[in-house]
Amino acid sequence: MTKIAMPCVVLSGGMGRRMGQLKQNLPICDSTLADFQAKHLKQVFINVYFSAKTRIVNAYGVPTILDDNKIESTTIFNPDFTAPIFGLRSALEALKCDIFILSIDAPFFDDAAIKVVFEAFNGNAIFAKNAKIHPLLGIYPFESLSQIKAQIAAKNYRLTHLLSAINAEFVEIPESKTRNLNRYTDYQNACVDLIN
Repeated sequence: MTKIAMPCVVLSGGMGRRMGQLKQNLPICDSTLADFQAKHLKQVFINVYFSAKTRIVNAYGVPTILDDNKIESTTIFNPDFTAPIFGLRSALEALKCDIFILSIDAPFFDDAAIKVVFEAFNGNAIFAKNAKIHPLLGIYPFESLSQIKAQIAAKNYRLTHLLSAINAEFVEIPESKTRNLNRYTDYQNACVDLIN
């Protein structure tokens, strides 16, 4: 498969509250989840980036787009400020082009799933869908940045509202490929499945 020219941004800004630790540091397949995703995605995309509040350490030289907005950097903890919409804004502002988004905790979203998304892409926002929609598995056009900024200004951080506002389209992807690691039991099951 020829490498994809559109940049891939791995959203990694969550606090891992349900997991009990930062997800990027989870040991998986003899490395960390950050290294697992970096290794895989560098084989698929020409340019890969992490997006987070602090630099994501990895063995593959994948840089981090920092979300350094002064409002979100307040010393008073506010869970709203870890919402993925802030990472989307930072990535689109930094790269100034359409971007493929993947959540760091979605290790089963493989080459075949990525290919399905790109084959369906016609310039509009497009995301994986099965029993539910997956706003962190798909493509955000650069033009969606204005709506993202408007929602942040309105303190509306819901990605479902964003997808509706940008007239997102969806492509069917099997649930087995959109699994994410929200809780420690999800992580334990993933370790077994990725080894087998």
